[in-house]
Amino acid sequence: MLGADHTWSPERVADLLGDDYGDNPSDYSLGRDHGLAEFFWQRSGPGQPWAGTHFSVQAHRLRYRDPELVDGVIRERYGAFPGPVTFDEVSALLADRGVPLAEVPYPADPDEMRTYWQPGSGTKVYVVAGSYYGTAGDVYKVISPDRP
Repeated sequence: MLGADHTWSPERVADLLGDDYGDNPSDYSLGRDHGLAEFFWQRSGPGQPWAGTHFSVQAHRLRYRDPELVDGVIRERYGAFPGPVTFDEVSALLADRGVPLAEVPYPADPDEMRTYWQPGSGTKVYVVAGSYYGTAGDVYKVISPDRP
């Protein structure tokens, strides 16, 4: 996302995306919500450096159609995000770029969510399958890195 990945420090992410975020801190973990994007870190104890674990794109939030939800830096680079993104759109763009996705089991409830893994980047795409999480076929979230 704009070159950022899970290895970036909280300060470096804030330098990129700005200081308008929500924190979910504890002594050992930190989740930082930048609207559409969230980054996560862990550390061995208070005062120790943060080590990034993963980031996510909470695409399901796009169904609220709130233009302010998407960070201004991301909108400047990619344009408006007027609503949900379908998996058909994402998979077609990736296929055009030669980036394969493999469907992997979603153990919690496969009738409600399907998951696809990109082995080269370790990224997982969660796609709504039923009606509980939104509209079937919409991308729910993207997590990187994640395991199949």
